[in-house]
Amino acid sequence: MTSIETPPADSFADSKCGLCTAICCHHIALEIDAPEEPEDFENMRWYIIHEDTNIFVDDGVWYLQVFRKCTWLDGYKCGRYDDRPTICREYSNDSCDFDGVESDHTFRNIEELEAYRDKWVAEYEQQQVDDKAARRKRLAAKLKRLRKKRRKRQEA
Repeated sequence: MTSIETPPADSFADSKCGLCTAICCHHIALEIDAPEEPEDFENMRWYIIHEDTNIFVDDGVWYLQVFRKCTWLDGYKCGRYDDRPTICREYSNDSCDFDGVESDHTFRNIEELEAYRDKWVAEYEQQQVDDKAARRKRLAAKLKRLRKKRRKRQEA
C-alpha cells in the first residue's frame, strides 16, 4: 500500500506564487539613495536612460527597478523553488506584486524624472531661502540679546 504525501505548507503549489504569472521574477528592485540635494538626481538620470529600467518610491524609499527575467524561471514557475535565494524566500505574500502595487512615485523615463526633479528642486531652493531667513532671524535676535547685555554691563 502506498501513501500519498501531502506537500509542505510552503510548497510552490500551495503558495500565492503558484497562482501568479511570476511578476516579481521579471525584475529586480535595488534600493538607492533618496535625493538630498539637486545633484543627487544625476545618477538617477543615468539609470533611467538605460533600457528596461524604472525608478520608483515606495513608502519614502527609493528603488531602481531593472526588468530582467530570472534565469531560474520555467514558464511562470520557479525551476528551483526549493533552492531559491533567501530574498525570494523572504518575499512576503502580504505585499506581493500579484495583488497590484501602488508606489508613491514611478518614473518610467527621463522626462517624468526631470519633471519631478524640477518641482523637487524648486521646493528645495525655497527651503534653503526659508532656512537662511530663519538663521538670519535667530542671529538678529541673538545679536539683540548680546547688545542688551552689553548695555546693561556698561550701565552698571
